[in-house]
Amino acid sequence: MLVDEARRVAAAVGERLNTSGCQGATVTVKTEEVSPKSVPAGAGRPTFISYYIRIDDGARVADLTLGQAAGLIDDIEPGWNADQLFAAIRAMEVPIEDKHGGE
Repeated sequence: MLVDEARRVAAAVGERLNTSGCQGATVTVKTEEVSPKSVPAGAGRPTFISYYIRIDDGARVADLTLGQAAGLIDDIEPGWNADQLFAAIRAMEVPIEDKHGGE
C-alpha cells in the first residue's frame, strides 16, 4: 500500500538525518485528502489521498513527494547541517516555507 511506502521512505530519510548534522530535523508523513465536488448519481463519493514526506527543522518546512524524498536519501551526507539539507531540497524546486514568515 502507498501508506506503507510513505512510512518506509520517511523512516529512511529520518535515519539519514539522524546520522548527519541535521539531528534537529523531523520527518513525518503528511496526507492530503480530496473528494470531487460532484459525482454521478448513485455513486459513492470517492476520496483521493496523497502522501507527502514533511521535513521540518523548526524554522523551515518542506513537503516532498515520495519520489523526491526517496531521491534525497542518497544525497544526504554525514556532515550536512540543516542549511545544506534545505539547499538540496530547494535545488529540487520544492517550495520551502519559512515558519517565521515568507518562503
